[in-house]
Amino acid sequence: MNWDTALQYVLPFALGVVVGLFSPWAYRGFQKRKQRIQRRRELVNGWRLELIPMVASSSPDLPEIWAGPKQAKVLSSPIYASLRPHLSKEAIKKIEDPTMGLVLNRGDVSPSESHLAYRFPLKIFIDEIARIERDWKLV
Repeated sequence: MNWDTALQYVLPFALGVVVGLFSPWAYRGFQKRKQRIQRRRELVNGWRLELIPMVASSSPDLPEIWAGPKQAKVLSSPIYASLRPHLSKEAIKKIEDPTMGLVLNRGDVSPSESHLAYRFPLKIFIDEIARIERDWKLV
């Protein structure tokens, strides 16, 4: 057998075998990555659609006290349980501290709806979800 015959018949066969073995592995890798990104998007959307309204104050004029029943409801929810492993330690400490979040309105100035500093712990949740979304490269 000479080199011309080998290059004409053996090389294409060998390349076909290699590509045939590599293709399913590569396809599986692409599918796993696609599913992971899709799952992460679903988590972020769930946190935004379910957890944020649960944390947000029901009345913009009357700030709610975070510590107590509202905190217990959020912390015992499955959606918070899915977010908790991804939160920073500082955020967990602030969110789960039963003494945090007493909003005092001094004087006649009421907090505006857009001013998130008065919306404890809403700002923490929004910032943490945005950070997680950036870390996961979803934006």
